[in-house]
Amino acid sequence: MSSRRFAILTCMDARLDPTRLLGVPEGSAHVLRNAGGRVTDETLQALLLSHQVFGTREWFLIQHTDCGVRLPDADLAAVLSDETPAVVALVPASFSDLTKAVAADLIRVQQHPHVPAEVQVFGYVYDVRHNQLLEVSPSRHSVS
Repeated sequence: MSSRRFAILTCMDARLDPTRLLGVPEGSAHVLRNAGGRVTDETLQALLLSHQVFGTREWFLIQHTDCGVRLPDADLAAVLSDETPAVVALVPASFSDLTKAVAADLIRVQQHPHVPAEVQVFGYVYDVRHNQLLEVSPSRHSVS
């Protein structure tokens, strides 16, 4: 890792320690979490704020396998109340879908008109079973 400041967007799953995964000291990154680690309007706003106020120049998008939110739709619907916004669309079900989801999020961030050109954005899938961080490139994965 470079000495530049950076931000990490990942899942709210407590098993993930994003600074350990990237090999950086605790407290040295802005860590954003949500269900599935997806780029939403809110997380994109927070990333932009992180850049504008704190000067982050590298953003890391990390999703992971074996996510606890990845339940069948019927099971998830039974857990969520009517007042809870649905998160099913945020959380892909398979590893193939996971790499496509990361690639789609990378493209969304890179094409956003307010993301400065000097911000580098990286995407990863963390394989929980093999303790392996796998890089995702939007150009290597078709996004539909």
